[in-house]
Amino acid sequence: MISLLLLPLLVANATRPQVGEPAPAFQTQTLAGQSVRSEELVGHVTVVDFFASWCQPCQEGLSEILAVRRKLGSRFDVMVVAVEGDVPALRDFFASHPLPAGTTVALDRDSALARAFGEDRLPTTFFLDDRAIIRHINRGHGPGFRPRSTRWLTELLGHRP
Repeated sequence: MISLLLLPLLVANATRPQVGEPAPAFQTQTLAGQSVRSEELVGHVTVVDFFASWCQPCQEGLSEILAVRRKLGSRFDVMVVAVEGDVPALRDFFASHPLPAGTTVALDRDSALARAFGEDRLPTTFFLDDRAIIRHINRGHGPGFRPRSTRWLTELLGHRP
């Protein structure tokens, strides 16, 4: 398990991608054992949510994202980036908290995705347009996250049929 105190040390030398820049290139495995690459984000509005099953704000934030998805429909994908190495704990968590179709759990056991995204706070959520360009970044979850996410995703989906 990665301590919240150690996470900043893992990304200290990373360059943080900014709004308006492409999402960083990556390749990793999903919890289901499939390969996932950054190129696969092109063509879909995608929410990339950095997450740990032991992180209560992460659980609350993911719940909020999924509530927005239920409201807006399945016109956007969700990629949960699990920054913990305890795969059995992740499997147990998602067995008791099933995810809807269009949701991928990407494993980040070596923190490569956290470094690539310059992520140093849990939870952190990136909102990507259908060209995989970062349009919004939300660090932390709290009051206002759901309406803000709804507004951002409505904006990103606005040009789509």
